[in-house]
Amino acid sequence: MDVQKIWAVYFSPTGGTRKVTETVTNTLGEVLSLPVEALDYTRPQARQQFYSFQASDLVVFGIPVYAGRVPNKLLPDLKKGFAGNGAKVIPISVFGGRSFDDALMELKQILEAQGFRPLAAAGAVSRHSFSQTLAAGRPDREDQAQLRSFAQRVAQRLLAGEDFPPFTVPGNDPVGPYYTPLQADGTPAKFLKAKPETDLGKCTHCGACARACPMGSIDPKDPSLVPGVCIKCQACVRKCLRGAKFFTDPQMLSHIKMLEQTYARRAKNAFFEAGH
Repeated sequence: MDVQKIWAVYFSPTGGTRKVTETVTNTLGEVLSLPVEALDYTRPQARQQFYSFQASDLVVFGIPVYAGRVPNKLLPDLKKGFAGNGAKVIPISVFGGRSFDDALMELKQILEAQGFRPLAAAGAVSRHSFSQTLAAGRPDREDQAQLRSFAQRVAQRLLAGEDFPPFTVPGNDPVGPYYTPLQADGTPAKFLKAKPETDLGKCTHCGACARACPMGSIDPKDPSLVPGVCIKCQACVRKCLRGAKFFTDPQMLSHIKMLEQTYARRAKNAFFEAGH
């Protein structure tokens, strides 16, 4: 085995992708008896840096699914911010109970183009960022057991010195367009311009929402102002302990209703391994 260090790299505004990524990474570290280091790629400052890995690194790379693909506002940073240099990688697309569509295919291709060598990949479920109920509580105990089992299989193959030949994951190649969100009546939901609102009666101007925003779009001096781009990740909503942040866009709310009605079943994790 030629792995000397394991990395957890993730973009995780509300914490679900981080939990999935670190479950896999920590299990690999335990089985392989190797050091683990986290690279939180969520905040704008982290995405302004360039990261170069080594052939002796194993990177678990977790990215949430936005409309069936890698988040469009994250694509430029991902494509220019990393050099794999032959490092082994496990791409993980984390989805909120609907589907990972082309996101895993896209992430795998991006990482391969940057010189990473995929060993395995996963589409993993976490609570949907829009909803209180869709995939609520996930990744739960069952999910984490599946993630650990997946990581253990990869680790045992590394310890055994097995080869990891190329493998495929589901998705269109070339990657298709972003998923069109629908309202409860089945018509397209258009809420690209939606931004969080603020209940000033509850807001204490603590700045938690501004610090949590992965785009740096909330004015820290006046949290009711969102002059920058909003990706609807809900980080500000989740981080506000006073419940002062919320969305009211009617088409967005209708889309959330559609998701909760249509995808209430228990979505399954999916795992893909080279040679299996």
